[in-house]
Amino acid sequence: MATSGIEVTAMNFAYDGQPQLFSRFTLNIAHGSRCLLIGANGSGKTTLLKILAGKHMVGGRDVVRVLGCSAFHDTQLVCGGELAYLGGSWSKTIGSAGDVPLQGDFSAEHMIFGVEGVDPLRREKLIELLDIDLQWRMHKVSDGQRRRVQICMGLLQPYKVLLLDEITVDLDVVTRMDLLDFFKEECDQRGATIVYATHIFDGLETWATHVAYIQDGELRRCESLAMDKGNKENARL
Repeated sequence: MATSGIEVTAMNFAYDGQPQLFSRFTLNIAHGSRCLLIGANGSGKTTLLKILAGKHMVGGRDVVRVLGCSAFHDTQLVCGGELAYLGGSWSKTIGSAGDVPLQGDFSAEHMIFGVEGVDPLRREKLIELLDIDLQWRMHKVSDGQRRRVQICMGLLQPYKVLLLDEITVDLDVVTRMDLLDFFKEECDQRGATIVYATHIFDGLETWATHVAYIQDGELRRCESLAMDKGNKENARL
């Protein structure tokens, strides 16, 4: 079993024509962790998640590694389902997300059951957990209902590393807590590694095992959240 789910070593990154965002950035997230990625807007959280997801290329195959593989170059990570990224929003102003139509008159059932090779029990569990009505018409649902379908489809296939970017903003409190319990179960039972960028911290006091704080493209703190006699203590990684 891998000891490190995610390894970033002395990474440099900048968007074309923009100042350097990350300079010799280093981060290690242990296998099986539930890591909160926190920081102000513009600190680099979303960019970092996209780099980890292999959506941006950085110099050198060994600079960003996920499960021991190059995040960008080893496309089997994503194609094989070991690495999953769930972010962005299916808003009503968007016609499609990749090849997935969002404005057509499709039912939630049509979209969810259209994903092949899915464990029926896992699909049923997610539909119930997210309180999805399979008869919802995707061109008529609210943003919150649309988000539930998006999350369900993104979680149908089991993953080893999951990257989450502010995915619970449109969910009610009960659904959000049920989803966090599901993620915890994924880590505890399957050894999954989860990195979760969010501004909503309610209910996360005992959920996360680690926290990483980014400010202006720099990793300012990276800590393990240890529990000792019922009291939370911070322990440096």
